[in-house]
Amino acid sequence: MSHFKLQFIFALFFLSALSTITTAYATPVIGIGSMYDVLIPEMQSMSKRIYNTGDSTAFVRVELIEINPNNKNGAKEVPQKELSGTSPERNRLIVTPQRLIIPPSGFQAVRILWPGERVHERYFRVRFTPVMPETGDGFGLDKMAMNEYRKNTLHAGLNVLTGYGTIVIVQPEKPQFNTVINNASAAGVTVKNNGNATVSLDNIRQCKTANTDCGAVTREFILPGRTYTVEKRAGYKTNFTLIEGNSKRVLSY
Repeated sequence: MSHFKLQFIFALFFLSALSTITTAYATPVIGIGSMYDVLIPEMQSMSKRIYNTGDSTAFVRVELIEINPNNKNGAKEVPQKELSGTSPERNRLIVTPQRLIIPPSGFQAVRILWPGERVHERYFRVRFTPVMPETGDGFGLDKMAMNEYRKNTLHAGLNVLTGYGTIVIVQPEKPQFNTVINNASAAGVTVKNNGNATVSLDNIRQCKTANTDCGAVTREFILPGRTYTVEKRAGYKTNFTLIEGNSKRVLSY
């Protein structure tokens, strides 16, 4: 192939790539921060920021699901109905607002609250899903604004938006912590939760002497009645922080 033909092909390739770049469509990209949130007894509500790091406005729908981890056939998830605004239910998790409009490089805060009784611990999944606005979906856009957003935001066939969920743990009014740790096994450190409220192992890591040469850091939540084993690594110490409500203990084995 001649040198001229090669230059011609490279030029066409460059123009094609440039055309693709100049016609690129903007998309919203949301972030929710922590993937776990805990309402301890002293907290009736908490605020959570939802970020949009994309270059297009994000229209976000909030969905709420209650999780029953002790269902005999595995964890059962039950979608919760949206509040009608007439007579709020007390014994349910409330997330407000349920529709978010977040500008590019901006954020909006939601309020997560539990107004009811706290006899036993309860678990919820809160999903934040960016959507394409539709008529009557609660975002309040007219037809012209919706069509303009669709045209400027997403290319046909690329309208899959990524949402994220956080787990919300509502601890009981009177949590009883009874965590039993057994490090006698060579396989690992076993942590059993004999209390009535979830405990967490934070900053789990395997390190050599003096907390050097540490591996990846992980985090685990242990529900009441459950057991978790932190595997040991030969020649390394197993370190983690045990969190029971407001109490924190740094442990090393």
